Amino acid sequence: MRRDASADDKKTVPDEEAIYFRFSALLRSSTRATRSPGAADGRRPAPIKARFTTQQERDVVRFSSKLRIGEKLGLGFGLVGLLFVGVVWHQQQTLDTVLDDYQQLQGVFERRKSLALEIEIEIAAAREAELNFLIRHDEDLAMKVDRHLQKLRESATLLAAVDQPSRQTAEAILALTATYQETFHAVADAWRSMGLDENSGIQGAFRNKIHRLHELSGNYNVDRLYSTLLQVRRNEKDLALRTEPKYRERVRKLVAEFRQRVETSDLKPAVREQLLAELVVYARTFEPYADTVLRTGNADGGRGPFRDAAQRIEALLDAYHVPNLETNVLTLRRREKDFLVRGDESYAQMVVETARKVRAQIAESTISETDKALLTSLLRDYQRSFLVLVSRRAIIVELTREMDAAANRVVPLIQQNADQANQLMAARVSAITESSQASVRRGLVVLASAIALSILFALTISGRIVRPVRQMAGLLDDLAYGTPTGRVPTVAGGRDEINAMGESLNALIDHRANFLGWWKASMAEVTALRDLREADTEKARDEANSDLRAAEIAKMQQLNTIRGRLLQHSERLLEISRRALADSGRLAEDDAKALAHSAQGITVLLEALATEATSTEGNGAPGTGGRAGAA
Repeated sequence: MRRDASADDKKTVPDEEAIYFRFSALLRSSTRATRSPGAADGRRPAPIKARFTTQQERDVVRFSSKLRIGEKLGLGFGLVGLLFVGVVWHQQQTLDTVLDDYQQLQGVFERRKSLALEIEIEIAAAREAELNFLIRHDEDLAMKVDRHLQKLRESATLLAAVDQPSRQTAEAILALTATYQETFHAVADAWRSMGLDENSGIQGAFRNKIHRLHELSGNYNVDRLYSTLLQVRRNEKDLALRTEPKYRERVRKLVAEFRQRVETSDLKPAVREQLLAELVVYARTFEPYADTVLRTGNADGGRGPFRDAAQRIEALLDAYHVPNLETNVLTLRRREKDFLVRGDESYAQMVVETARKVRAQIAESTISETDKALLTSLLRDYQRSFLVLVSRRAIIVELTREMDAAANRVVPLIQQNADQANQLMAARVSAITESSQASVRRGLVVLASAIALSILFALTISGRIVRPVRQMAGLLDDLAYGTPTGRVPTVAGGRDEINAMGESLNALIDHRANFLGWWKASMAEVTALRDLREADTEKARDEANSDLRAAEIAKMQQLNTIRGRLLQHSERLLEISRRALADSGRLAEDDAKALAHSAQGITVLLEALATEATSTEGNGAPGTGGRAGAA
């Protein structure tokens, strides 16, 4: 028995040393595995999988774990940015719609009003030029009318391109403008035929006739000469009857007056010379007669050379005397002007009556037949031209009436177009206002929705980050003061840093649990060996051997766990190699890190196994010494 006890004592020391060495190796391997960088990348073997209620939530968590924290934040800011970009886009669309509507107002309704105003201005300017033409009969004014009508047509053409109602209005305006212009041209042609001034056209023709007639009437205007001659003869008779010197002075004075009137008259030069010659004879022969009468009182019946000269003068005056011819010619001109100014046809009738009266006076006069024929011909041509002018004037009046009617129909069309544009614009402005208000309301709804979704995204992302951190903080507290039973939910293969921290923390807890398991198993083995060494009875040795076998079974379970982890690392290596082969031999950065981490994990686990194997070989098969001692 002592030999057995001594043998047990010899074996106790190496068994305790082996247990100590195994414990130290396990501690080192657990520490290295916990501090391994692989935990930061989420490549730890046998992660604790998260438990979620629904498939949709699992999908969301799986997708979230694929993103790093920076990517999540970037995604969150991107989504918020997209929401606000959508809000800005909606506001821009609303603004563009409002701008398009107001551009339509500017391009259609305001355009219609502005073009209608231009047309109204041009028709007013054309009417003004037309009125000035009818008053002043200037060709430049007629050309000005055409220029304004051309501008009117251009504006009407632009108006027709605005919209369908404007096209109909523009077509009506163009038709009326064409009628107005044609009528104006007819009026202008009629005035050109009549004569734009007193020297052209029909007016110039009859004016030339009446001027010639007026000039000739001066040749037959001897009424004053005849009257002066009669006064000379009367004073001559008074001298013979009363023999007073004053009558001789009166005769002398009247002879001088007669001479002056002859010299300033419009008589033919030959007639004037003949009258002046006879007047000289009369004056020379009258003086001796007057002296004889005043001296002797013998008048001799008033006969003498002076009397013959006076009779010859009277015969000359009778040969060129048409009573009131010049006055009647001036009356013709007056009635002619009255008609041209007032357009009253009663003045035309007065001209005809005065011309008939003048013809009668010419016919009844004692002038020569040649002079009568000349005067009558001039008077007839004048009357004919004047009557043609009267008829043309009537045509002009009718054409002017038609022209006014066409022009007056343009203005209501323009006003109607402007009124219609105002009504449509008011309705359109009301519609734009309602649409803008609705767009503003929709914009507020979209903005509120964007803010709500932004808050929701922020809460969701922050929750995905904060919740696992809080869970890890709780597990760390449990780890510091006890043995935690829970784990942080993680997703295998996730790229999230929080997920990697959770996997590292889970690995730390697992290694701590493994360490405690190894420690408990080792302590149980030490205790069993000690009990076996100190056992005095068969029953005690059996109990010690039973405890030793339980400790060995626990270590075998730990070894199986290590084996399972080695298999997981191997599967991970195979998966990475397949992806590398499928990608033409290229190895991704994440796969390279995972490969390094798996290799490091395998190394750590193999070191633990090597330590265990070394200690086992140095001590023999576990439990052998104990059983031998017991035997």
